[in-house]
Amino acid sequence: MTRMLASVTGVDEAGIALSSGVDIIDLKDPKAGALGAVSTQTIRRTISLIAGRAPVSAVCGDLPMEPETIRAKAEEIAAAGVDYVKIGLFPSANVSACAAALAPLGARTKLIAVLFADLAPDFELLPMLAKHRFHGAMVDTANKANGRLLDHLPPERIPGFIDRAKSLGLMVGLSGSLEAPDIPRLLPFAPDFLGFRGALCGHSGRVGSISAEAVAQIRELIPEASRAGGASSIDYRLLAARGYSPGTDPTLGTDKIFVRDFVLPVQIGAYSFEHGHTQKVRFDVTADVLQVTDHPEDMRHVFSYDIIMDGIRTIVARGHIQLSEALAEQVATYILENPRVVRVTVRVEKLELGPGGVGVEIERKRQSAGRGVASGPAGRKDQGAASRPRQEGPEVIRRAIVKPSVVKLGGSTADAADMADWIAALAGSKLPIVIVPGGGRFADQVRETQIYMDFSDIAAHAMAILAMEQFAQVILDHDERLAPARSLEEMLCALDAGKVPVWLPSSLALPAPDIPASWDVTSDSLAAWLAGKLGANALLLIKQTGAFFGSDTIDSLAARGIVDAGFAAMLPDGVDVHLAGPKNAADAGALLAAGNLPGIRIAAGIRSARKAG
Repeated sequence: MTRMLASVTGVDEAGIALSSGVDIIDLKDPKAGALGAVSTQTIRRTISLIAGRAPVSAVCGDLPMEPETIRAKAEEIAAAGVDYVKIGLFPSANVSACAAALAPLGARTKLIAVLFADLAPDFELLPMLAKHRFHGAMVDTANKANGRLLDHLPPERIPGFIDRAKSLGLMVGLSGSLEAPDIPRLLPFAPDFLGFRGALCGHSGRVGSISAEAVAQIRELIPEASRAGGASSIDYRLLAARGYSPGTDPTLGTDKIFVRDFVLPVQIGAYSFEHGHTQKVRFDVTADVLQVTDHPEDMRHVFSYDIIMDGIRTIVARGHIQLSEALAEQVATYILENPRVVRVTVRVEKLELGPGGVGVEIERKRQSAGRGVASGPAGRKDQGAASRPRQEGPEVIRRAIVKPSVVKLGGSTADAADMADWIAALAGSKLPIVIVPGGGRFADQVRETQIYMDFSDIAAHAMAILAMEQFAQVILDHDERLAPARSLEEMLCALDAGKVPVWLPSSLALPAPDIPASWDVTSDSLAAWLAGKLGANALLLIKQTGAFFGSDTIDSLAARGIVDAGFAAMLPDGVDVHLAGPKNAADAGALLAAGNLPGIRIAAGIRSARKAG
């Protein structure tokens, strides 16, 4: 869940921000530069006012890149009692030395490095920041008169920065003269926070005072985190896949938002002569969007066409795409992730293969989209061909309705003779399942390396999750019926298409605040966590051991090391746990093809009593 950070000058503005539901109170003096610092006395007074109701950050000022100067100021800010200390890292040969000087402070205070979009930021610094115990990294702008964040950091570059930072276990933020129209464009990238100053000051500019009205307008554009202090338990992407749209009025219809004749250079084509260079591709997209009011006044009431263009740019920037059909599907999937979009038509035309355009046009709609959507089947057509209805057989409908089971394929299976049998059995499942890969030998390498390189559990946690993704690639390589899935939406889309999704966990698991960075939490616990997110009824753990019995409970398995120590706490109530070993591999294919899970069911017993107590 993306949080809202509001930069304030002191007690009075902090009170306005706090009463408006801002998630993070950030102290700075905008008259003193991009990262102008306030006095420690102001920091202490503001912290006293807030009294723990929201985390507080403070900037160190626009300091020269001198290690001792930066270390001394950061120590001073930290001693005032803030939750986060923000340090601007300006381009300099001394950046690494400055970060290293802050490493001892990073062991006891959450340091946030600030890079600047208008000063050619070097994102290769991110591993160095993680090494020196920084808690997070954000991108801002240094010269506020020289444009907004997106003027210097185009949307297609943002996922690379965010994904790299999160893979290193870093908190991620975006700021830089952000305005209301920027918010719906940036939320799909899932930063941990968005930072604001000028947009909160109305027409008075960033050096004026913030206004409650302006703060409220920005606040309403960012879905709020749980006010209890944890992350929201609502997963809007999953709800979107089920046709839910918050804030819509059932008496209203839909609007059509379109982007026409949008031409970009794209690396596309299946022929060898199409590789190694770009060709012009034209996109035409129309989205049917649920209305929230019949009197739209600001960004809260509309679906921005910038989201469509940003999505296309982001997909194109990933690299070569073989087929126009694949490109169109990716664009449609991206747009349908927004809970207000109920149907989308995407037309992709390659403009350089002849005297006229050639390409494909597809129409996709959300399952059970409800009002404002035609009841007929979604169609697909290409140029010169009649529209053909897409057949949605009983199996696809069943997958969309029945909750999937989660199956964790242990990483130790990679060293077993029955690995191929297990993968084939799972790929042929008629029961809707989502596969969670173990870490196996890839995670073992992280454990061993941590011993002699002495890095933190936070770094090890990020690396172990990436180890799971390495085994996921092994699994995916074995059967074309398997599909990679990073988000809940992608899992559901794969199931609807008759595929078996294999979870690549970094995008969901690394930023999740309810997943501890500890070796007590392995892929067993992550599978349990995902079962909760999906609302699954059953979780199957496939192990390379047969030392479990029908009399076992979750606690007895944890005591013998068959499941990890954190598993009981991560397992949601109401999820049945099944365990299978090598002896179950031979029959697994037939059981899954018949809609049943192999192995034995494990009694909850003691685990439930412990939770209740």
